[in-house]
Amino acid sequence: MTLISEVIEVPDAVHKGDFVLDLSQGVGDVDRTLDNYVVTPELAQRFDEALSLIRSALADRSSKAAYLNGSFGSGKSHFMAVLHALLDNHPRARAINDLAPVVHKYDKLIGSKRFLMVPYHLVGKESVEDGVLGGYLSYVRTVHPDAPLPAVLIDTPLLDSAKALRERLGDESFFALLGDKDEDWGEEAAGWDAKRFDAALRMGPENKERGKLVTALQDVLPGFAELARGARSSYVNIDDGLAAISQHAAQLGYDGLVLFLDELILWFATRMGDHTWVAREAPKVGKLVEASNANRPAPIISFIARQRDLRELVGTNLPGTEHLAFADSLKWWEGRFGTISLSDNNLPLIASRRVLKPVSDSARGQIDAAFAATEQVRQDIRSALMTENAGRNEFRLTYPFTPAFVETLVALSGALQRERTALRVMRQILVEQRSTLQLGQLVPIADLFDVLVAGDDPLTGELGNLWRSAQKVYGDLRRLILEINKVNEDDVPGLPATHAFRRDDRIAKTLVLAALMPEVESLRDLTARKIVALNHGYIRSMVPGRESAIVLDVVRRWGGRLGTVQITGDETNPLISVRLEGVDIEGILDNAKSADSSGARRQVIRLLLFDLLGTRESLGIDGVTVTSTTWRGTRRTVELLYGNVRDPADLGDSAFQPSHDGWRAILDYPFDEEGHSPVEDLERIRALRDRRPAHTVCWVPRHLTSQAVSDLGRYVRLQYALGPSFDQLAGHLSDNDRAVARQQMDAQRNQLRSRLENALLQAYGIGTPDETLVDTSHGGIDMFASLDPSFEPKVPAGASMKQAYENLLDQMLASDFPAHPMFGTAEVRTPDLRKVHAQVRRAIEDPGHRIMVETGERGVMSRIAMPLRLGEQHAQHFVLGHHWVQHLNRRISDAGLGGKPVSVGQLRAWLDEPQRMGLPQDIADLVLLVFAEQTNRSIVSRTRPPIDVGLLQLLPSDAELVEQELPGEDTWREARERAQAIFGIGDVTELLTARNVSVLAERVRSKVASYRSAAEQLVSALAERGPTVLRGVDPTSTERYQIADGAGRLCEELEAATGDVALVERFAGAHLPAPGLHVSRSLAMAGDLLSAIRRLDWNILATVASWGPEHPLGLRAAGIVDDLAQVWAANEFSKHLQPALGSADAGARQLVLQATQRQPASIPDVLPRPTLSDSPPRPDVSAAHGELRADAASVQEVLTTIENLVRQHRRVRITWEAE
Repeated sequence: MTLISEVIEVPDAVHKGDFVLDLSQGVGDVDRTLDNYVVTPELAQRFDEALSLIRSALADRSSKAAYLNGSFGSGKSHFMAVLHALLDNHPRARAINDLAPVVHKYDKLIGSKRFLMVPYHLVGKESVEDGVLGGYLSYVRTVHPDAPLPAVLIDTPLLDSAKALRERLGDESFFALLGDKDEDWGEEAAGWDAKRFDAALRMGPENKERGKLVTALQDVLPGFAELARGARSSYVNIDDGLAAISQHAAQLGYDGLVLFLDELILWFATRMGDHTWVAREAPKVGKLVEASNANRPAPIISFIARQRDLRELVGTNLPGTEHLAFADSLKWWEGRFGTISLSDNNLPLIASRRVLKPVSDSARGQIDAAFAATEQVRQDIRSALMTENAGRNEFRLTYPFTPAFVETLVALSGALQRERTALRVMRQILVEQRSTLQLGQLVPIADLFDVLVAGDDPLTGELGNLWRSAQKVYGDLRRLILEINKVNEDDVPGLPATHAFRRDDRIAKTLVLAALMPEVESLRDLTARKIVALNHGYIRSMVPGRESAIVLDVVRRWGGRLGTVQITGDETNPLISVRLEGVDIEGILDNAKSADSSGARRQVIRLLLFDLLGTRESLGIDGVTVTSTTWRGTRRTVELLYGNVRDPADLGDSAFQPSHDGWRAILDYPFDEEGHSPVEDLERIRALRDRRPAHTVCWVPRHLTSQAVSDLGRYVRLQYALGPSFDQLAGHLSDNDRAVARQQMDAQRNQLRSRLENALLQAYGIGTPDETLVDTSHGGIDMFASLDPSFEPKVPAGASMKQAYENLLDQMLASDFPAHPMFGTAEVRTPDLRKVHAQVRRAIEDPGHRIMVETGERGVMSRIAMPLRLGEQHAQHFVLGHHWVQHLNRRISDAGLGGKPVSVGQLRAWLDEPQRMGLPQDIADLVLLVFAEQTNRSIVSRTRPPIDVGLLQLLPSDAELVEQELPGEDTWREARERAQAIFGIGDVTELLTARNVSVLAERVRSKVASYRSAAEQLVSALAERGPTVLRGVDPTSTERYQIADGAGRLCEELEAATGDVALVERFAGAHLPAPGLHVSRSLAMAGDLLSAIRRLDWNILATVASWGPEHPLGLRAAGIVDDLAQVWAANEFSKHLQPALGSADAGARQLVLQATQRQPASIPDVLPRPTLSDSPPRPDVSAAHGELRADAASVQEVLTTIENLVRQHRRVRITWEAE
């Protein structure tokens, strides 16, 4: 097999400085820098941004600055070095093909402008002035050794005054003055001459000779000397210093001053613990772009390398007001500094050229072929290996490193020590695996952890602290892995690559990496499947596809021992993680040992088992839990008991007898006292079956191993310790540690619970037994044993205990009810039965017994009506079946009950022949109601009102189904038509059935009951008041009277009919005085007409009717009466009496009013005047106006008179006066 080192250039070793460039070195050795530099399209854009910044600074004659963002290894120093070469117009930099567009765009800037470019090394400096101004001074003395120094030193005024004094005094006098010494000077000023003096002036503050000169001048120029001695730094303030170096650069002929501050942010990061220093120096950085001293003839352009945002460190290092002050400084910087970002997206291309370069074109072809093979990897694995920002092209550039590996490495690179750049880490892995990594293999993500381990503290900042916690967690995991795999550290180097230790170790490393870098998408939400994918090819299984199950089993085993391991979420594909901070919880668990007893363990197992069964524990007095389950769509009750089948002291013989007419299931303990085995449980079951058969099934599991029982004990202690006694048990811990301990214990409890549940599943026969969890020494045992000789359970199928239990219940119930319909898994509920009943009844009433079923109802018909043999539901239509008609009629006939009543109880029993169906009562009664309606039977009960077979209901067992006599077809048709015409009953179908006859009869009775009283009274009223209106005509001879009278007689006849058929026949044969609609109108209006007749003032109408032609209003009175007479005599269907009565009443009242106004004296003829008492006397009172006098004795008479006036005039105005 070809090794990757045979096709890729892999050196023999990796050196500490590989891929790390010191900016000064990069600037000094330009050719080497350019040889190793790779320009991507994105980097070309960044050079464009940098040159644009410089051009704008020159154009605006202002200082500018920009952050150069990028992680360690992203090439910030290389970028600055190449930018330096471009600004220096270096031929090789100009010749880079990928920079040609940028060079062309800024050719005028590069070719015609001169820049003084200063690389900086700031780490170790004491102040911004020391770093920036001192760095400039040091650099300019190198490139311009003969040029005068800029005025940035604090002692410059002293030295300038000395030079002026020398010129004024001359060398001989000046040096004589400078050479005068007393005994205190010693030798410090000896030997000063022009040569030594000039040399000292050119030296920097770090040189001793300059310091000696300042000391020698102290007495000569005491005022300036005192200023120099009191300064904190050797340099002027940063504001004036930047102006000074700008002026100095301009004097040297430069157009701009470019400061490459490669380590500024790193420098601040190393000093974040010194709060005073940070607060003093941070504001100075802003002077790079804005200053009080704006005399900067050569614009200053600063590039500040930034691998970390200092805001990440503010919260953990600076307190209170200092925090706010520094945060304000950072905010100020952000508002004035630009940003040039060197994206990590460049890494794939750079890595392909600098780390993964093929040794030949042939080797490149081999790599391409191996990479193409990755396309055949399973989709879920490919998805885990890829990232959102990397496609197949990027994967090819970094092969054999996956995009997920690179994404994690990039995220880590921001915190890696400077010498551990991403490129160096990739090369280090290739070097270490040069003799093992084969072409076609991918570098597993876990191997990134090995590179981090190689050396102390590979990570910086807060992540460095987290790394130390990670090392401890990994150490605990590794010791556990060694223990489980029965190896020691000395054995590890010699273990083969396929050894289980290698697999477990990679799982642990992947988890720790995920804990270190939770923000990395590839490591977020780790599952067993994802861990397998990220380490593709290194986690193997004898059975393909079981790799994830192996990982989950391994991690669950760890979780039971270490609280730092956490498994959460979905049971089949849970999230897996480790905590990097923790507290020792063993002391707490030691304090909880007393809670770990045999009884507590049995109780815990009981609770776990009931949870696995999906059953809520509800113990009765005898320890039995009555459970309810949906079986084939119907609710069933099964008793569930948990105990030691072997031990009569735990489960007596009576415990094996169900307490109801159903089944009992007994779950045996998955452990027992030492020396006992499941074989003894089975022996007792066989003995009981022979002596006391019962409707009982026992589930006898394998026993748990000692390790699993030990886990059970630990789980019991955790469960107890996390209860109300936690604070007492954890009293030796601080409050903060207690909170962490509780979280760890809760996580460990969850892991142990999961592990115990897995062990229980295996013990009870679900899944392949793991010998570390389940004792298989007794071989295969019959786990399911029945005490009912007629029932032999089979091993139930199911991927979970709940499924297996439900399968066992299915076997048990199916042995009792083999013919039970298959209604599906959802429970059949009353609303479902109502829908089925309604649709089946529609089919019964349809002449062809075939109906269209709405889409929403077809499902319930298929699920219930078909299995119940009520008919066939096709794609759209339901066709009524006749199975139960045939089956039950046959049973009735065989029983000699043909034509006789048969009880509901008997019919229910016949439903269970030839095999038991075991239908619940509501479903069985649905069948009987349908049967009754199909066979024209009614259901009667001695204890209940008549039962409507069209209404779904529970039937009394003693109720009887009775065959019904039916009227003839012609009679039925006539009765239906009359019911429609007369009573408006139109929703009874034309199908002649017992129920339809009963429904029609019942509705007719209801209508008759509502009409009869008003109909009879209307007849009487027409006869009584008719003479007043008709004047000589017999009122009983009118059409209205005859129809009303006939309608009343019809109601009387129908009410007197006994039985539904008799009513229908009498209704169909009754004589009608008029067409049905006329009779209907008479009955419907009887109540309203009766009220209208009673409201009319017949006294007034009689008075008006009595007026003859001689009366002044006689003709009008005759017209009113004649109009009413015509309507009174007519049929209500053609002429409506109610409005005619109202018109006549109003007209008569109006005539009476007119008559009284014309003839006031004749009022007594119209309305008799009440007789009042003689005392006191009163004047005459007319109907229209008048005066009444009253005293106590005549009040009642006056009130009567007023009442009569109101009746006549409707409105009366009353005034009174007290005498």
